[in-house]
Amino acid sequence: MVKRIASLLVGLVLLCGCASSGLSRPSDEATVESSKDPTKGLVVLSALWGRTWNCAQFVNAQLLSFGFDRLPRETMADDVMADVVIEGLPSVGGGPATNYVLALDPGEYGLASFAIKVTGSGPDGKIAGVGRARLYEEGKPIGGTFTVKAGELVYIGHFGLDCYKEPTIWRYYPGGREGFAHYKQLIKAQYPFLDVEKMQFRLFKTAHLGRDYVLPP
Repeated sequence: MVKRIASLLVGLVLLCGCASSGLSRPSDEATVESSKDPTKGLVVLSALWGRTWNCAQFVNAQLLSFGFDRLPRETMADDVMADVVIEGLPSVGGGPATNYVLALDPGEYGLASFAIKVTGSGPDGKIAGVGRARLYEEGKPIGGTFTVKAGELVYIGHFGLDCYKEPTIWRYYPGGREGFAHYKQLIKAQYPFLDVEKMQFRLFKTAHLGRDYVLPP
């Protein structure tokens, strides 16, 4: 299935030379107030926005955005914005990951869209957008899902690029308990009002865009 999604991405690259939308922090980003809302769940994730050089057949590629739908989803049109949208920050090089904590309504969420900029041998890059037409089958997301309950603080992964054969979005994670402990401290520094020791490690579940992993005991 990774091959299927990736090959469709290349087809869009050849057709689309569009520009990215305005870039900003997500509207669902947690605040002191929303983090205390008992009706919300807090979802922690990170994004790797920097360019990846020599990505498959391209000179470089860069993840620009990705979005999730709260399920079940009634509208399958690609021109309808996802319920949760995360966009890359301007002037990002190859630095550290950008961290986010989102205050969301409880439920299950599925990957609904992602966009990647690729640069070939020419001077101009092209943007490929992949939406529900390729990430859903029979009304169900095939890219992957995550869940969050009211009152939970849950980490779902790092999202970046994979360049095997074709560039596509991929879910990564910090390895081992020491890696996760270090990550929790990074989140605490950025969101000091959170009790990061309550953060659960429950990755975005996917059979196609990431590998299964559970923290060792």
